[in-house]
Parts: sequence; C-alpha cells; structure tokens
Amino acid sequence: MLAHRDCRDGKDEPAKRPAVCARRAFVALAAVLVFAGGAFAFPEGLLFHVSFDKLTADADSAKGDGHSTFAASLELRPAEGVKGAGLLQQGGERCSYPIVGNFDTSQGTFSVWVKPLNWDGHSGKFRHFLVATPGPAYTMLGYLYPIGDEAVFNYIRVGANTPADATWRAGCPVDILKRNEWTHLVTTWDATAVRIYANGQRVGDGRVGAPLPKLDTGTFTVCPIDFWKNAQWGDPNEQTICDEVRVFGRALTDDEVLDLYAEEVPGGLAGLEPKLALLMKPDYFAKTIALAARPAHLNQEWRDRLAKGATLKLTVRDPKGVQLLSHAGPLGDGCFTAPVKEWRDGDYAADAELSAGGESLRTTATLTKPPTPWLPPQRDWRADRVLEPWSPLQRAGGAVRYWSGHVDLPGALPTQITTRSEPVLAGPIRLVAESPAAWDAPEVTEEKPFRVTLAGTGKLGALSATYATLMEFDGLVRTDLTLTPPAGGTKLASLTLEVPLRADVAAYYRNPKCQEWDGKSLDEPVFLPYAWLGNEDRGLSWFMESAANWRIGEGQPAMTFRREGDAVVVRLHLISEPVDVTKPLTYTFGFEATPVRPLSPVIYDQRFASGPQFKGSNLFVYGWSKQISYLNGRLIANDPAGQRALVDKWRAAGKESLSYTCAQCTASTSPEYGFFADEWNQPYGATFAGYKRVPDDAPYGMVPVCPQSTFPDFLVWCAKENLTNDWSGGIYTDIDGATPCDNAAHGCGYTDAFSRTGRTWPLYAHRALSRRLYAACHDAGKLYFSHAHSNWYSLVNAFNDGWCPGEQYSSAVMRKPNFYMDDIPDRVWRTEFCSASTGVATFLLPELGRLTGEEALRDRGPSECCLSAAMCYGVPLWAGSINQQVVEEVWAVQQQFGMEGAEFVPFWKQRDLAVSDPDVRVSYWQKPGSRLVVLTNFTDRDRTAQLRSADANAKVQFAAAWNVERLAAEGREARLIVPAKRAILVTASEMR
Repeated sequence: MLAHRDCRDGKDEPAKRPAVCARRAFVALAAVLVFAGGAFAFPEGLLFHVSFDKLTADADSAKGDGHSTFAASLELRPAEGVKGAGLLQQGGERCSYPIVGNFDTSQGTFSVWVKPLNWDGHSGKFRHFLVATPGPAYTMLGYLYPIGDEAVFNYIRVGANTPADATWRAGCPVDILKRNEWTHLVTTWDATAVRIYANGQRVGDGRVGAPLPKLDTGTFTVCPIDFWKNAQWGDPNEQTICDEVRVFGRALTDDEVLDLYAEEVPGGLAGLEPKLALLMKPDYFAKTIALAARPAHLNQEWRDRLAKGATLKLTVRDPKGVQLLSHAGPLGDGCFTAPVKEWRDGDYAADAELSAGGESLRTTATLTKPPTPWLPPQRDWRADRVLEPWSPLQRAGGAVRYWSGHVDLPGALPTQITTRSEPVLAGPIRLVAESPAAWDAPEVTEEKPFRVTLAGTGKLGALSATYATLMEFDGLVRTDLTLTPPAGGTKLASLTLEVPLRADVAAYYRNPKCQEWDGKSLDEPVFLPYAWLGNEDRGLSWFMESAANWRIGEGQPAMTFRREGDAVVVRLHLISEPVDVTKPLTYTFGFEATPVRPLSPVIYDQRFASGPQFKGSNLFVYGWSKQISYLNGRLIANDPAGQRALVDKWRAAGKESLSYTCAQCTASTSPEYGFFADEWNQPYGATFAGYKRVPDDAPYGMVPVCPQSTFPDFLVWCAKENLTNDWSGGIYTDIDGATPCDNAAHGCGYTDAFSRTGRTWPLYAHRALSRRLYAACHDAGKLYFSHAHSNWYSLVNAFNDGWCPGEQYSSAVMRKPNFYMDDIPDRVWRTEFCSASTGVATFLLPELGRLTGEEALRDRGPSECCLSAAMCYGVPLWAGSINQQVVEEVWAVQQQFGMEGAEFVPFWKQRDLAVSDPDVRVSYWQKPGSRLVVLTNFTDRDRTAQLRSADANAKVQFAAAWNVERLAAEGREARLIVPAKRAILVTASEMR
C-alpha cells in the first residue's frame, strides 16, 4: 500500500536509483538543519545579499561579482530601510548586478522589501521590482502591470519569437502595495512553477511547462524607476525605497519564505512555532495521492533532535474511513504515494507524527475531492447530430452536399468545393512527391445526416497510402492519411500539399488575422496551423494541428502562394529536404469553405452592449467584473435568488444577458482545478491575476487550461447548469483562440517519425467544445457568443451566434481620434469584421477609453468616427468603451427603421444609389420599400454631395436620420454634407 515518490516529477522512484534517493533525503534534511543565527532555520542556498546598511549598493555577500552599477553616494542620500539603511533611487539610475554566480535563471528565489513613498498599487503606472535580462531569449520580471486587469506579476518569457516561445506568470492583486508601508515581496521559479509571495504568504502561482535555461550572461536590476520609459504608463518621479535584497539558488518552499519573512520583519513574527508540514496532491487518472512531509520553522532544539534521527508515522484514509496508506519508519525524503482504488467525493484525511528525541510534531491534512457529475469525459470530437441552422448532409456518389454547396471526394482529398453555388477551387487538391498521389475509389464507412466518412487506399511513389476522409454538416472536411514505406525504407526528396484556388476567390489572406497579400506571391517561413484565402463572399480555410512529419529545408519556406494563370496555388511544403523514410508518415489535413453558416436574420436587431446601462440595448455580457459565481467564469450562481431577480429585472426592461466564462482559463483556487490541474494544464496559455474570491476576497488567478483535457467536460456541465436554471440568455466565452500545447497528460504534443518533438494545436478538441456549448445553448433556446481578438478559426467559430473582435486595439487606439478610419485597413474591415465573409454575426468591440479612462469617452468625435466606419461596412457594435450617447442615438434610428430581417448592402456592391463625390461611400440596410442609408467620408475634409436613385424612374423620398447638418431633397435627389471622418444616416423611402 506504500510507494515512495519523487516529489519533483510525481513518478514512482525506480529501484535502480537508491543513491539518488539517499542523496536527495540527505540534502532535504541538510536544508532543514541550516541555521544562520535567527530563532528559526534560515533558508539554504543564498547566492547574493545586499543590505545597503554599509551605505553602499555593493553586495554584502555574493557568489559572483557583487559590485553594483549604482554610482550615487548613499551617504549623501540616506534612506531608512526596513532594517538599517535602504536604497532610494531616482529616475535614470540603475542598481544592477552581474547574473553569473549571483542569479540562477533556471531555479531560484528573489526577495526584496519595498516601500512606496508617493504611490500605491492602484496608481496606474508600471512599477518594477526585478528585471533580469540574461539575453534576448530570456526575460524575467517582477513588476506591477497597471493596464486593464492590474496585477503584480512574477513573469518569465523564454524563446521569444521562436517556435519555442513561452511565457509563464504568477500574479496577485495590486493592493499588497500600500503607500508608506513596507511589503516583503518574494518571487520563486523552477522547472515546475513560478510563485509570488507578499509578507510571508503565497499570493499567486503559475505552472511552468519546461525546464528553464541556466544562463550566465547579462544583469539583474533591483527596483528600477520607469524601466520602460513609457510616456503613458511610466512614472519618472516614482519614489520607492528597497531593502534587504536576497537571491537564492533554488525555489524556496512556502514555509521557508515565511521563515525568511520572520527573520527580517521588524519585531519578529509572533506565533511561529515548529511544525510538520504535510502536502497532498491527487492524480485522478493515475488513482494516486502524492504526499510530502517535512518539518518547518525549526528552532535550535528541534534541529538538534532531528540531527540524531527521526521517525514518521503517516496514515491516509478515504472519505469512508478506509485506510489507503500506513507508514511507520524513517522520514526519508518525505515523499509517499497512497493508491486509490476508487475515488469518492469528500475528504481524504492524512495524519502524521514526526518523532525525535522524545518529542513529536503532529499534523493533519485534508484533500477534498469535489463532485464530478461531468465525468466520464467525452473524448470523441466528432459531431453527433445536425444543429440549427444547418441542414443534413446528402451524398450522391463521390459528392457530398452540405448546406451551402457540395464537396467532391473521389479519393482522399477534395477535387472541388463549392459554396454559395460557386466553386472555390481552380483544380483538385493534390499530394505531390515526384508525381501526384493516385487514389483508389473510396468505401463509404459511415453515412449519417451529420457526418459522412470515406476510407480508401492509394500510392505515392514507393509509399503506400491509407486514408479516412470525414465531412461534417457545416462543411468541414478532414483527411487522416498514412504513408507507409516499403520494407527497408525509401528516400523522399519532397512532399507537398497543393491547394489551387480560383484567383478571383483568393483576394484576402488570414492566418488567422488578415495579412497583406498582393495576389501574386507570398512565402510563409514557418508552419502555421491555420490559414484562409477568400473574398467578401466566399473562401477556403485549411488547417493542421501540428508540424509532425514536416521537414522544412534550411532557408526554405513552409508555405507558398503563387499566382499561376487563373489560379492561386497554395503549397504546404511538408518535406522540402531529402529524407530517409523508414517509418509510416501520418498527416491530418483539414479544409472548410466559408461562410460556415447562414447569416442570422436578427444580426442588426441585436443591440449588444457591455452592460444594461445602454438605452436601447437588448443584449449584454454579465459576470466578468461582477461575478455570477464565487469564482470568475464558474457560471454557477453564488446567490441563485439574487441572480434570478437580476435576470427577471433585465428581461422586464427588454434586455437579455450572456453569462461570462472562459474557454481556456479557469480559477486557480477552484476545487476542480486543485484536483485536475496536471491534466487540465495548458503550459503556454495566458494567466490573469488580481481576482478576489467572493465573499472573503481571497486572491486567485485565472490559469490556462487546454480544450484537449477534461476541462471542457466541466465547463459544458457548468454551462448546462446555468442554462437549466435560466440564470442568463446564453453563454459568452472569453480566451477562445488557439494555443499550442505539449501536455502529454491529456494527449497534446508529438514525437514524429523523424524523432522530432513539438507542440500541437488542439483545433478539433476546441471545435468539439464550441459545438457542445452551442448545442447546449440552442437546446435551451439561448445564444452562444465568443471572443478572442481577431483570432478566428472557421472550424471552431462556426458554432458562434456572435463573434466579438476588437479588444486587440486597446493600446493602438490611444491618442488617435480617427483610429478606426485611419489605422484599420480596408482588407481588415472586409474580412475580420464583415459578417458576410464568415457567416458568423460579428460585433466590433470599441476600445476608445479602456486604457485611458472615461475622460476619453466624453468627446463625441472619436466615437462618431468609430461608429461611422463600422456602419460603412455593416459591422454592428458590442458597445462598451465608446461614448454612450452616440451609440444610443444611432440605435434609436435603427430601432425606428426596424432592423430585424434587414439586408445590408455594402458600398462595393450596391448600385441602386449614386453619389456625386467618389470619396463618399454609400452603403445601406434595406427592407421592402425603404432603406437606411449610411454615407461615410474617410477623408480629412467635409464633402458636399448629391445622392440620388440610380433608377431614373424611381420615386424616392430622402430624409435626415442622424448627424445630418443640412439636407436639401428634391425629386429623387438629395444634396447633403458628410463631415470629415464621419458618416451620416438618411432614410430613402419608395413613394407610390
């Protein structure tokens, strides 16, 4: 019933490593016994210490060069420290030290006391406490981030702008920093975690996905003033005293950080007694509980006792009292494993007693397994029914008809794809080596209304091929292909997937954001998981989850576009250097035509806002800043009666809410994350900090989770609970882009046939999550919206009733009143924001005042410019950081016109209205007998123009609707002025 465990990696210790175990046990015990003169054990591993008490910034002790770059005399500028003297820097000064010998970038602890003199945590400026810069591929920061979700972070980024790029963070609320008060800040880092502590307590943590590099170049800098010299967010007048800077060559434990705090805090720390620390960590799928026991806060008497030997008694019981583990013997390395035959909801209890010299330390620990009604997990990503508004698939021979067209599948790959009754391909998609692959006729292995699957074989030179090609009801096509070499292997000079698109279709390029593309030639140097070529009406996306079995030759592109006659040929250069193929090569190719769904007839009747305060709004998101649950994004009402009252109140006012959650983040302190963290973890996703639990304000962060894990099962269950209880009118998911992952605990990452490893983009698992949320919402008669800047993926976002880009402009828009006209290219409006391009209703999120405050919203001008540009392209708003009055004025006009079922005709298509000035763009919404016309002026001067019907026989009456200073109408014409960088609205009614 007992197994010793390696506490570092969570794996059972092999018998062949007794020397390692013994050495680790000795080191662990030695760490306990180190004493530096205080009441409790001072943590071992000190590399560097500067106290400033000698009125110099040079180190008191240092394993490397302890000289500081700080040149000013502390004798002439004294500052009172937390103990003795401290360091008060001025703008432009830097107190830096060499990294070599003093600072281990792979594992360590940084400790500093800071006292803000003229600021606090909410001052809205960057504050840095540590900056370590060993090289361009490694950055470590301890700093206050003031923008949006303000927080204090322990931040590490490695491999910037390379395929190995990774960022790891631990954060906490900024109110740990108070004006004229000392705060003890500690950051730790190693191959498994980053953590941050304030005044002896851990206040934030985050996971690390790979060992950190050990670098010996560069410097680390202590508390620099205005480090980034940012005009908006920097503070050159900052005054901060820092003191007692220590660097350790390992990550201290929670108890050691508390010991360090107790050693340095003025007056000492009362109530800190020797204890036995006992940690419990579950592994649900391995059915084990790892335990780590260690003595902490030891005084001299206990250090002497332990030096003579100690024994440990340890028992673990499940919620029914069944004993899982019993140990009586040496402490050893303190790591044990309790096997769990069957998980039960409730408390797993551990009791431990450490005895030495006739005295003992006793402790208990509890691990609570939360209920898991969302298990077992749903592993199959594939569709299981046709959802509205799509229609069932219909197969006729080798062609499969879907809602918008058909796909010809005579073999492994499509030879033609049509959408909106027009073809997008200029020829068959081909897999080419020295010559194209030849496919045998496929066998239909599955034919259902929601999914059709074909399977077959083929040949590619000396390689034999097998494939399975699947098509789902929204038009998704996926081909799983295996190329098997003959016995003894074969050589392969190149392997290319060719996708020829019609040149008139291939007007714009997204990957997933819209990029510059001249229509002639483009090279992409690295593997991309997703790309799209198309125009305003139709297009084609293609996608692969990883670069497994790619071999890109040095200096060769991964993907190329070439205009060849009436086609643009996309080539994915899977292999572009000679290779020996001795193992089967597997590839998965995905394709999907756009639009991915019929456009909603109520898109322009949804007046979407950030909250219920907007007059005329009928839809908004709730539950981000004001949480529904006790943890952000959990969706389960903390106060069901209160949530019910809120929803009923909003509905009585004609407003419906969408409950906020995250597709790829969850609360770090949730019971479920505590139990499933290893399996849920996404090593390279975003971490957000500064959150406080309801109602006790305990700090926590939002940590990354992967859609390939079982987290989606939990999230979908929470969503269904929310919907069943009618706590909202639907679900809104944030953090919904695609992120690569290599967490093998849930199946991400790869090792390919060439023994190369890498990350995978779990696109199909993400698709399954989106589809399940969409199905749950629509089963309840509700909506599903999503957001991830402009990172749109057809196979995932097809299942959105609303898509909400625009947050990416939060900083770019600052101090640019005409940003939405001057800085967003036409191609971006047409592809990222125009709903007709994707089929998904797309709502632009303005960001005019998000980072600059409400002052920026008082001026109507920038908001008028933003709304004018959006209307020109037929883009509805998610009204948030924008002048409320301007939005309400336009919404009032649209409500009066009646937008339900209205069709938008953009300026590049409409031919029914003519304008005398070509610099005035004319678009409109139309319904039988009337149009709401938007005339937009992107130039920097007012434009006077005549607007008339292009039909000489038409009888049209024009009338001012919004922002019209003067309109003179006569017959079928109207003379009007369109202000610079603005739009006006007029109605055009047919007269009978």
